[in-house]
Amino acid sequence: MPILTNENNLFLLNTKNTSYCLGIDCEGILRHFYWGRRVERINDFENKPFIWEQGFHPLNDVKREECSSFGSMRFKETSAKICFADGTRDFRYSYEGSSIEGNELTITLKDEYYQLSISLHYRVYEDVDVIEKWRTFKSEEEEIITIERAYSAECSLKGNNWKTINSNGMWNADFDKVEQEISGGKQVFESLRGASGHVANPSFILHQDAREDYGEVYYGALGYSGNFKIVLEQTPYEYLNILAGISDTDFEWRLEAGTTFSTPPLYLGYSANGFATMSDNMARFARKYIMPKNLAEEALPVLYNSWEAMYFDVNTKSQIKLAKVAAEIGAELFVMDDGWFGKRNDDHAGLGDWTVNPEKFPEGLTPLIDAVHDLGMKFGIWIEPEMVNRDSDLYRQHPDWVYSYKTRSVMEGRYQYMLDLTREDVREYIINCIDALMQENEIDYVKWDMNRGMSEVASATMAPEQFKSIWYKHTKGFYQIIQALRERHPKVEWEACASGGGRVDYGAMQFFDEFWPSDNTDPLDRLSIQECYSYLYPIKYMRSWVTESGGNGKRSVSLDFRLHCAMCGAMGIGVNLLESTKDDLQKMKESILKYKEIRAIIQFGKLYRLASLSKDGFQAVMYSKDDTAVLFAFLDNPKRWQTSFNIRLKDLESDCQYKVITDEDTYIRSGAYLMNVGLDIKLVQDYDSSMVQLVKI
Repeated sequence: MPILTNENNLFLLNTKNTSYCLGIDCEGILRHFYWGRRVERINDFENKPFIWEQGFHPLNDVKREECSSFGSMRFKETSAKICFADGTRDFRYSYEGSSIEGNELTITLKDEYYQLSISLHYRVYEDVDVIEKWRTFKSEEEEIITIERAYSAECSLKGNNWKTINSNGMWNADFDKVEQEISGGKQVFESLRGASGHVANPSFILHQDAREDYGEVYYGALGYSGNFKIVLEQTPYEYLNILAGISDTDFEWRLEAGTTFSTPPLYLGYSANGFATMSDNMARFARKYIMPKNLAEEALPVLYNSWEAMYFDVNTKSQIKLAKVAAEIGAELFVMDDGWFGKRNDDHAGLGDWTVNPEKFPEGLTPLIDAVHDLGMKFGIWIEPEMVNRDSDLYRQHPDWVYSYKTRSVMEGRYQYMLDLTREDVREYIINCIDALMQENEIDYVKWDMNRGMSEVASATMAPEQFKSIWYKHTKGFYQIIQALRERHPKVEWEACASGGGRVDYGAMQFFDEFWPSDNTDPLDRLSIQECYSYLYPIKYMRSWVTESGGNGKRSVSLDFRLHCAMCGAMGIGVNLLESTKDDLQKMKESILKYKEIRAIIQFGKLYRLASLSKDGFQAVMYSKDDTAVLFAFLDNPKRWQTSFNIRLKDLESDCQYKVITDEDTYIRSGAYLMNVGLDIKLVQDYDSSMVQLVKI
């Protein structure tokens, strides 16, 4: 059974390989007892009185709580902060009860005086070693209760010297991996942009001395696309407190009588065998339980995107010309990017006017779409529906549809404003416009972009005391729009982009079929971006393009290197095919053909990060599935004349033989040899790369 309980008010949550124990302790506090390798017997855990005699450090700070509240002699970061109508600002609870239904446990805590309860929910996904946690606040008070902090979950780890992995990125430097030790105080990862953002990811990875296939790793990912906050507090009491959820900066929720407020989910996991198991668990969890079902088990097609070839200068003739070459090299999906709508000749105008530009497409999109379909490809298009340009028909008609203060001018970001998604009329407008576009045109794929953060967070339809709820309501409004469009167009493939990876999270994953991890397509930069991304997010969701070399801020890199880099994810092409040489077109065609043979291994296989440029001087990633595997190796430049790199493989059967296929040779080695002795890969020049296939005999 996934959930056990006993007469001592203990609860044991068991997945296939892990256990999580909590319970109401002898002092009436919901306490965290254990998280780690699986323990079969709940009665092995004791629920004894907690002895603590140091009065200056209160008892509840010392305890590893599951639901700490601001006030009540707690000085650590707490997971809830409540203000009652009379000004009382703490939540003192008693245990109301619990219920177990299948794989879900609910524990309810009720305030000792006020009619407020908090229900803590735990859902166990046994097969993928994941536990989901979230909370529901419910009021029966006649007067409004103000929630000032509502994290989704609180848990903790014993000991000190924990290391955390996250990112410290920005646009074009998404997923810039940061690993640091938490020796004391708080480490905070937070977004205040109205989206999960580039700077940090709404997730955490914690370990003390783990490697790719060694050591204990604890991790969590928040299912939320708005302002988030992850707090990792190393207490002086020999434990690390972990809190995750909606950011409490400029957040407030006014809870009326008979209403509830639910937090977004946090997905928790534990690996006893390093980072590779963590990544594999989360990839399998995402495919089975989070991703939209229609494409979750389908390999993503090879994509061609016209942006870098044409930018805003799109029209029927040029797009068809590009599409013909894209089909010749093997692309399966042709995407026309920005510039097709309204008066959109640059990024200063047109957003919000989702009608086809008649000068560029005098007969509409039908001739182009028909041509693409006749070439055997699907057709895709770019939109940015949450935004509006000042120079647009929509803004001229509805200037009150953007977030703004009455006494302030609206600040532009990328020459655009953000639409007020808390308004039903705005949401209906977006849904109806995009729906009409798709009803009128046979569109198979949509790239949904978002290119600015929120500011002037005020709505013309809300009272000022409600403004602090806008951040949350905006995110829910975004979800409502994409959900409605998915329901109307269930067969369409949707890609999430936010100036690159500004909305890569498990909240958006519910509604999209893939992520665009970064606008940076420089292949050397992409290696580190893709490495950090891959820790908690599936390779299947990671779009990776081949683009032009040596221009637009990118270094000159061989086409082989660029192709191999793109083959490490869901492959796409973004070069100007009309200016490519015959040799380059042939090389792209051959690589796409090869990718189609191996993409199931890459998109659905188990990933091993065998070497990293930052640590090892070269990069190596391996994907294994069933009886096959693929290895990619990359070098930025030779150092001290080293041209041979030994790579020991993973996840093979020791007593089986494997056919090893390289560009130059084919030979046979045992699994034991490949894992213990390893392969020697030749990388002899700047930006050299290699691909190796392995097939079990």
